[in-house]
Amino acid sequence: MTNVTVAPDGASPTRAIAYNTRMNRLFDKSIVLACCIAAALGLAVDARLVAAFCLGVVIAALAEVVQGNRARRANEAVSYAYIIAAVFVPSFVPFAPLAFYDIAQHVRREHAWPALGVATTFVFALVADYRAGTLPARALLLTAILSVAATLLSLRTAQLEREQERMRRTRDELQERALALEARNRDLADRQDYEVELATLAERARIAREIHDNVGHQLTRASLQAEALCVVHANEPGVAADFADVKRTVDEALQLVRASVHALNDNAVDLSVQLERIVEGARSDGGPQIELEVLAEHAPANVANCFAAILREALSNTMRHARAQNVTVRCMEHPSFYQLVVSDDGTGATKTNSRGIAEGMGLGSMRERVEALGGTFTAGPRAGAGGWRVFATVPKQQGDDAR
Repeated sequence: MTNVTVAPDGASPTRAIAYNTRMNRLFDKSIVLACCIAAALGLAVDARLVAAFCLGVVIAALAEVVQGNRARRANEAVSYAYIIAAVFVPSFVPFAPLAFYDIAQHVRREHAWPALGVATTFVFALVADYRAGTLPARALLLTAILSVAATLLSLRTAQLEREQERMRRTRDELQERALALEARNRDLADRQDYEVELATLAERARIAREIHDNVGHQLTRASLQAEALCVVHANEPGVAADFADVKRTVDEALQLVRASVHALNDNAVDLSVQLERIVEGARSDGGPQIELEVLAEHAPANVANCFAAILREALSNTMRHARAQNVTVRCMEHPSFYQLVVSDDGTGATKTNSRGIAEGMGLGSMRERVEALGGTFTAGPRAGAGGWRVFATVPKQQGDDAR
């Protein structure tokens, strides 16, 4: 018979299981101890009987308190010693079931021979005590029955502990799988959103090209034809004025089309999507781990194109000239400027010098792009740490915040 006890508040699941298991064992031992006391009734109360009772209770309690393999082995050895003492001292016999409970708790099939040997020796000791008449037959019979019952109860409780441990591991594995599936679903959803955003931006760019290449050219042609007809009919003021009105209308329509094309083109350039696309293209097996963090929204098309070109060139230089293990890319939007930082953890002065020589054109191109937008650009070894850092800032133009 087992009893389930609720663990104290705030205990972890593992500690709660251990607490419940310990309480189950203490409950079992309490029943066994009560039966042992009943078996000892009628015996003469002397110092040996009291010592046997106290030692049995102390050993049974310590078995649930000690921690660690060495302490448990020592307690198991003490339980064996108690059984051996019962063989020679009859007063220890009534409380031997407590020791059998602890021995059965730790016994394994491959190491069962010592326990079987001790149990056989104890049986012969009971028979010898019965023949010698040192203990009443009733006490010996109850002790034998209690020893078997305590052993079976201990084995049952140990089996219950193993089943609970197996269920806990199964629950933890299922929870880990559920968390992994949830993370994978989030990644798939993010990837799907990224693909949808990419397809939307590509479609906007295609529409802008179609309008620019077809409608824009046709309107430009109509404007040139109207201007030519104005020249042809210069001697006819009324007709020339009509063609001038047509030209003004066509020019207004052309300006509207150009504004729409520029708006579509600007909307088709998303900073985070461009940077993500470049990083995905740069990732490869055996290459450095690239970490991307974009904290910028509504960046203008010129800033997005500039940062995309800088990131592409910086990652190319890292792949060719650095032996970095990690690359960090951070793009941030501040109240008055946009910022891009690309850093790696490559070390060594030789690498730094080779970068400065071999990448003169690349660094110059990145600096020209940033300075054309009124920004600042620096590239060089990281201060106080190994590696290389590319740092670019572009100020916000008037109207960026409104956009």
